[in-house]
Amino acid sequence: MVRHVTKQNRAMWFSTQYGISLYNGDRSCITTFSLWGNIMTTINTMALSDQQIDAYDENGYLIIRNVLSPDEAVGLRRIVQQQVQYNSYPPSLKYPKPGKYTISGNKLAEPGLSPVAEHPAVVEAVECLLGQPAYLTAYVAYLRTPGDGGSGPHCDYKRWRPVGSSMNWMFSIIPLTDFDLECGPFLVAPISHKLTQVINKRARIWDITRPDIAQLSPFVDPELKAGDLLLVNQHTWHKAPAGISTQDRCGIFNKYCAVNSPPAAGYYPYNNAALSALIDAGQRLIPICFDQSIITTRLLIDCPSGRESKFLLLYDDESDCWELPDGVGWEEENLVGWDIGARIGSLQALIETQLDIFIPWMSYIADIEKEGGVCRVYGYLDQYCSFDSLTKGGIRCDWFTEYQLQHMLG
Repeated sequence: MVRHVTKQNRAMWFSTQYGISLYNGDRSCITTFSLWGNIMTTINTMALSDQQIDAYDENGYLIIRNVLSPDEAVGLRRIVQQQVQYNSYPPSLKYPKPGKYTISGNKLAEPGLSPVAEHPAVVEAVECLLGQPAYLTAYVAYLRTPGDGGSGPHCDYKRWRPVGSSMNWMFSIIPLTDFDLECGPFLVAPISHKLTQVINKRARIWDITRPDIAQLSPFVDPELKAGDLLLVNQHTWHKAPAGISTQDRCGIFNKYCAVNSPPAAGYYPYNNAALSALIDAGQRLIPICFDQSIITTRLLIDCPSGRESKFLLLYDDESDCWELPDGVGWEEENLVGWDIGARIGSLQALIETQLDIFIPWMSYIADIEKEGGVCRVYGYLDQYCSFDSLTKGGIRCDWFTEYQLQHMLG
């Protein structure tokens, strides 16, 4: 299980500031232009009104019509259709066999795919509703070929997935074909996002209630047309019934999180090609960027004690130094092509092997680039002093203050 650290762990030998945001809270959103290849369209200045924001807060979704022009929607759809023929996930699915094809993650670097991720109308609307500057946590273009079975009712908040484990994120959905009864609609359940609540917002560690799906309201059809924008809360339930068309069903299903609400499982690792595909102003949407793979994981164990926390280090005889518990990690989600970076399951297993203690949850802190690969660091708040009774033979460990950590680990 993954829970979420809502406060910055300051005793770091690295720098991270995900609890602070410089955002003025202005609810208005200004759009300027969109650009696709040789097609440039000026969009009239648009603002999300208080009524729109209130409607999103109440219903769990908001529709903004005609964010892309017809030419832009057609142009982007053609690019996606070209990509799925040789560059899609899963690799075992060969176009045009019936199924769901995905162009995702670092493939936004392919020509023509990145502008929709940094489209001013999209980003400004997203940031208005998140109440924070945003990070792009998932770039996903879906294409469903005729004969695909669609998807059943679900919500995409997932504790164990990099894409869905933030406490403040949302969908940005842009159909590139009409989502009607022929192609297959996209249905939402109004107010379903309220079935999940944060148990205690004053707590340092946030947890949420499990939704009672028996209370789901009837699904409705927002009647999305190509080029519309549907903004969907992370906890809103939705489904995509199959259509009857002989044409592909195509759309952009990007996800953004607030900068002060990182995914508990850690961010998707973008590479420099993906970063460079965005214009300078859009590069702020990329939360992390490195070309190396995530190889190792470390765990910062924080035990509140008196006026200040103490942190657990293990002594490594080979290197003759104190270190955070760590080891070589592996991907938790092997079957989801764009959910790269979930290392909590592997780190739980490593800690249990090293210390003979099971960690029930942990939350992402940062990534550290090192020679030979990236180290993903998670944190755990040991409120019950579980590690004070370490008995596994051969383990030398001790607790250190933040000041000591900074001087020992640099």
